[in-house]
Amino acid sequence: MKDVPVNLNCPLITELGELRSLCDRLARAELFAFDTEFIMEDSFDPQVCLIQVATEKEAALIDPLANLDTTCFWELVADPSVKVLVHAGMEDLALCLQIIGKPPANIFDIQIAAGLVTHDYPIGLARLVQSTLKVRLHKSQTLTNWRNRPLTDAQKRYGVDDVAYIPAIHKILMRKLERRGRVAWADEEAARFDKVETYKLPKQSRVSRLKGTGSLNGKQLACVLELLEERDELARKFNRPARVVLRDHLLVEIGRHGLTKEDQVKSLRGLSLRPSAIKDLTVAVQRGLDCPPEKYPEVATSIEDTPEELVLTALLTAVLRDACRREKVAFSLTATKQTIRALLHSHTRGLPAESPLQKGWRAEMTGQMLDDLLTGKAAVNVVGKRTKMHLAITPGDATQPE
Repeated sequence: MKDVPVNLNCPLITELGELRSLCDRLARAELFAFDTEFIMEDSFDPQVCLIQVATEKEAALIDPLANLDTTCFWELVADPSVKVLVHAGMEDLALCLQIIGKPPANIFDIQIAAGLVTHDYPIGLARLVQSTLKVRLHKSQTLTNWRNRPLTDAQKRYGVDDVAYIPAIHKILMRKLERRGRVAWADEEAARFDKVETYKLPKQSRVSRLKGTGSLNGKQLACVLELLEERDELARKFNRPARVVLRDHLLVEIGRHGLTKEDQVKSLRGLSLRPSAIKDLTVAVQRGLDCPPEKYPEVATSIEDTPEELVLTALLTAVLRDACRREKVAFSLTATKQTIRALLHSHTRGLPAESPLQKGWRAEMTGQMLDDLLTGKAAVNVVGKRTKMHLAITPGDATQPE
């Protein structure tokens, strides 16, 4: 295909001078794709083993393990004057903040863009390359050890394949977005990648994501939060993954019971920490117990849907799925069960209108349709025949029986 540049015989960058020269070319191109291969199973921070880049004219591999300072590359990722292309790039982009303390800028994720013009999201890179460029990728190195040196030809080819086709796919997707007036939709989705908070969960979210915290009170949650932060410190000190240092269920158990005695913590099955680390954990628990109530993390409140709300959620889901089918937008990118429930609850319970479905491109796509359905101003009908049957929204009777 003519849009694909692809000379896959590319250099392996191991010298700082070579890297700076490459970065100069990437900056002049004003657009490049990148991907990384990293290992995070046995260290606190992911270890970047390979960086792959491609423009429309060239591709290159950067070897961070060659004692190479890659700062100039990450500064380019954070440069708003250069468009950076990725595929499902959240973890790769988070490395930018980790390594240079700056969030990335001007990001375009082809997986998200594909979901804005097709029914497919999330779509893997191999399938996206196949569907857009009619090229078949051979993903044979998914479990390879990227620390090994020298890299094999198969590893290099795999690395280049991950980026070489992205600029061409970007051009195709941009044409589709422009034809359908959805460039602003892609920009809206991309804007979150520029924000530090995208990569650093708020304290409240860190606590609530732990399994088993839903039944804890404010004081117990304060202990859990202190333990989370202490676990991070220990993991950084030992250079081990946080969940390896202290398993989530053990952390929650210590916080639940407010264990401040070292013997109490030592008695827990499955815990293997040196005495000094156990002492640090008990000190953290005491900090949680001493936390004033006004600073407690928010206690989770679950909302049980009524039987009527369950029916309405199913109806809204069906209507949204049909709207996404007609508009050629991926439903899984447009809505989740939680965002549909939030929309519904703004009507049924008078809660604030905080659903993503009520703002931005999602609201633009659905317009007044969902509100009109919930207020009786529109009705749902099944039209068509046999396999062509689909939903149609028509004006409805706004007078609704109690």
